[in-house]
This record gives sequence, C-alpha cells and structure tokens, in this order.
Amino acid sequence: MLFRLELKKILLSPMLIVFLALCLGFNLLIAIPGAYDEYASFVAGASKTAGYKLGAQFEEKIRKLEADEMRDYLAEDTAGKTDVFDGYDTAYIADAYIRRLNLSGYAAEAMRGKYAALQNAADDKAFTDESLTVYFASSTPDKHFGLHGITMRVLIAQCGILAALVMLLSLGYEHMSRTSLTVYAAKTGRNILRHKMLASISAALIAFAVLIGLTLLAYFQINDYGNIWKSSVSSIYNVIDDLLVGASRPFLTWQSYTVLTYLLAVLCIAAFLTVCFSFMAFVIGVWVKNSYVGFLLFLITNAGCLVIAIMFGARLPAYLSMLTPAWLWLKQPLWFTDGGADILWKNFEILGVCASLILLAGLCVFSAKMFKKRDII
Repeated sequence: MLFRLELKKILLSPMLIVFLALCLGFNLLIAIPGAYDEYASFVAGASKTAGYKLGAQFEEKIRKLEADEMRDYLAEDTAGKTDVFDGYDTAYIADAYIRRLNLSGYAAEAMRGKYAALQNAADDKAFTDESLTVYFASSTPDKHFGLHGITMRVLIAQCGILAALVMLLSLGYEHMSRTSLTVYAAKTGRNILRHKMLASISAALIAFAVLIGLTLLAYFQINDYGNIWKSSVSSIYNVIDDLLVGASRPFLTWQSYTVLTYLLAVLCIAAFLTVCFSFMAFVIGVWVKNSYVGFLLFLITNAGCLVIAIMFGARLPAYLSMLTPAWLWLKQPLWFTDGGADILWKNFEILGVCASLILLAGLCVFSAKMFKKRDII
C-alpha cells in the first residue's frame, strides 16, 4: 500500500512530467535531426534489396540497382573487401599503451593479459568473416557514434540525473512538507524509507523506458536502418580512432553482436547504471535533509570520481575509478570492447556495474540502519 502511494506520488509529480518533456524536446531538437546522413539512408535502403553481407552476391545486387551517383559510390565503397580480422594481431595495442603510458608491474601485465584475451575474440570473428557486413559503409563511424556516442550518452545522463532527483525529492518530501517529526517519530514511519527507495527506483526505470523509448522511436523514424540491424557491429567499416596507437583500429567486441543486439545490450547496462545512480542518491538523501544540497553532493561525488583518474594517471586508483558509474557513462561508446588505454579488465562495463551495484547497495543498507537509530531533529 505504501509503495503504491509513494509511486503514484512520484509519477504524478509535475517535476517528473516537466523534466521528461524538456528532455524529449532537447533530444528531438538536438540529437535526432543532426544524425541524418543521406548516403547512410541510401545504404539502408539498398540493404533491403542487396542484404547486409559483403561479397560477390552483394556487389552483383548493387549493380542491379537503378544507376545514379549514390549507387556507383556504394559499389566502389564495398568492392573487394576482405575480412579485417584475418591475421589481425592485438598485441600491438597493448605494446603501444605500455610504451606511451610507461606502464610497469601489475598494470603492464593486466594490459597484456587483456589484449591476449581479445586476440581470441579476433580469431573467432576471423573464422566467421564477421567483419564482412555493410553496416552503413563509409558512413558507419559517424552513424555509430551519432547513436552511441551522442544520443545514447545524452539519454543515459538524463536518466541518471532524473533517477537522482526522483530519489532525493522522495526522501526529502517529509522535510520539505515539515511532517518529518510526525512521520519519523514512530518505528513504522521510519520503515517508510524502504518503500520510498523501491518506489523511486521503479519510477526511475519507468521514466527510463519512456524517455529512451520515445527518443529512439523518433530517432529510427528519421534514420532508416533497413537490413542494417543484422550487420555485425564489428563491421570492417566500424573503427575506433585511437590516438595512443596512432591509427584507427577495428571496433572489436568480446562477443558477436549485430547492430540490434548491441543496442539491446547497451540498453541493458544503461538500465542497471540508472539503478546505480538511484542507489547513490539514496545514500546521500538519507544523510542530507535538504534535497537541493543532496543533488549538489550527488554531482560533486560523480565529478570526484572523474577527477581521481586525472590525479592518479596510469596507476591502479585511476583504473579502479573507471569502474564507477560516472566513468562508465563517459566510456559508453566503448562498452563491450576492450575499452582503450584506461581500462585494465575484460568486460569492464559489466564488472563496473556489478561492483557499483553491490557497493552502493551495501551503503544503502548501512545508511538505512543508521537512519533508524538517528535523532530525527
């Protein structure tokens, strides 16, 4: 009963409705129109006829399309491609990072171990010719980054901020309404904290589904993907611009993902990351009565996690900070890949989310127990 009442109170809050409307308006005005690419749209349309697998059959079907400048460019763009993972050696990436960052000891060993493990993934992809899919051809890097480096990153930030605001306002409601002395005077009243947390997390996930669902629906209405959904996200055209290596390199994932399954996997991690931000806000909200001060501390805490990596450089504390929610958000375009020079461990996004959930859940339990013993004045 208390859970339903708290959830209803949050979902009907003008703040939540206004915030969602502002976020949707921002996404429609900024993220979506800027992602349109005429050549990419042509590739998506051509994929409905020619398919998504590169090779002789694909080239023949492209030649049968109506002759125009776009058709000719696509034919040239996709002709004679070979699998980028055939004979690909990942060791040069580890060597470049170790040399450029002056890594030694555990960091150097872990870096070499990560790319030795990545070699197995590259060999598996070479065996199946996984890179020989069209994705968006030469428009792939811009299209991939437009979705995963801009739109999804903005959406995750919006959901994280919203999750924190919902939690802090829910916890601070009694203080703002000046009913805290009455509600928290009894044991039953103090137990309401559990219902507030569950209701706030539920509301955050509902808002997550609405905000991301409506934004992506509009995005894919404007940006046709045709048969591109079945292309491998590790297509020969999808690359990572790596300044430390000094060249672009393949977008090599640990597992095999299509464009569709990769997006679904990103959404899954994003949902858990939203819960992490809710937990973080709960811990702060229990100790800080003022919701506005609590939100400022929430921002400072996440900014502090970012600063740690800068302060400690290529040392273990910096690498550990990469597993915090703030850094996981920033690293989102590289989820399910090796993660680059500032990541030491395989599947860092899963490791980071799991570690953050466990640590923050423990802090939530501790804070709730201390709240029951604390003076309410």
